[in-house]
Amino acid sequence: MTTHATGWAKIVHVRTHGLSWRIGLPILLLVLTVTLMLALLMRSQIVAQKTERLEQLATANATFIRQASLPTSDRLARELTHVTGFDVFFRSNQILTPQPEQTDLRQPLTDLPADGTSHSLGSFEAVAVKLDERTSIALVGERGQELFHPRIVQVVLAIWVLAALFAWLVSRGLVKPLHNLAAQVRHIERPDSLVLPEIARQDEIGDVARAIQQTQTALLTEREQRARMEKLAVLGRMTASLAHEIRNPIAAIKMHAQLWTHETANQAPTVIEGEAERIENLLNQWMYLTRPEPPALNATDVGALLDQTIQKHLPQFEHAGVEVHTEKRGTLTARCDQRRLEHVLRNVLTNATQAMPSGGSLNVTATADGHRLEVVFTDSGPGFSAEAQARYAEFFFSEKEGGMGIGLSVANEIMTTHGGELHIDNVAGGGGRVRLVLPQHSDEQA
Repeated sequence: MTTHATGWAKIVHVRTHGLSWRIGLPILLLVLTVTLMLALLMRSQIVAQKTERLEQLATANATFIRQASLPTSDRLARELTHVTGFDVFFRSNQILTPQPEQTDLRQPLTDLPADGTSHSLGSFEAVAVKLDERTSIALVGERGQELFHPRIVQVVLAIWVLAALFAWLVSRGLVKPLHNLAAQVRHIERPDSLVLPEIARQDEIGDVARAIQQTQTALLTEREQRARMEKLAVLGRMTASLAHEIRNPIAAIKMHAQLWTHETANQAPTVIEGEAERIENLLNQWMYLTRPEPPALNATDVGALLDQTIQKHLPQFEHAGVEVHTEKRGTLTARCDQRRLEHVLRNVLTNATQAMPSGGSLNVTATADGHRLEVVFTDSGPGFSAEAQARYAEFFFSEKEGGMGIGLSVANEIMTTHGGELHIDNVAGGGGRVRLVLPQHSDEQA
């Protein structure tokens, strides 16, 4: 019994706190108020009309009797009662003809003034009009229950029917769609689970339905992306492990190539060492993607590092027929991670070489003013496309055939972690330009 009572209490609580109740209660109160006011207004009008009719009948009957010189008798009173629908009495010398059946009306009718206006006699109203100096006619009618007059009942019923129709329309057009939207939101995580006919509506409910659909699309897209990212994370961990395992044989290859260089004049050891460094550079890029770490900042001679990197890159320049011109101005010292900055320089030099497969020239200018250090690479290649200038920092974007799109992206990330910047653009005479900017600090600031 207690369980059933609790269940009904929950149902009542939901219903009395639901949208239907919140909308229906004000409408109900409004309809009740309007109905009561209209009924009272109509009642007063009906009473006024009945009173006016009573007064007019009394005056008309008195005029008719005087003009027809009819004798006042009990028979004439009964006939007029039958015709008018009101009780008719003649009063002569304080004597009523006929005597009213209600004894409590005899004295009030005897004392009723013959002024032609209606007077209240308890639950009756009466009008008396003079026929001559001694005789008068009185018409008496019951007040009745005017609130239940057929006209009032018809109007009240019509109002309630219209109110019920309005409530049905509100429920169908507002409450029912909202109930459906609330039910559909519970299944928003399930693909193809939403049934939202409200989307076709061009009102606020339609806006809510479309917002729910967009939310589901965004949620499912985010879930797919999260699953994809989890797979990429696993792939990244595998790549990092693989890169770590490959580093050891690459180091051995470089060491033996360097030893071989001292024993022969052949260029093969140098080529082997350069290609091994290219593989190592690629591994470093993947390692940075899968396991980014903050840079280890130390005072670094960027000019010397630039010369060393260009020297290591000479075999590629010679193979591509690229001439390199270097210019340095100022004290080229900055606090940076030398290994990662070298990685940036190698990426920029490799991109410049690949941009000029048929040969060309590369101008490298390094300047410093004590506040910022800038290294500018200007090649004579075709330059950067508009899309490349907009998306160069985006991972996995590449316009080169077979390119992975991580070189400039990683370089840009490294420059950002150093508090620096990487910019690309085209020069007026043709060719592409890459600018590396690093902040400089004095020894005291460092």
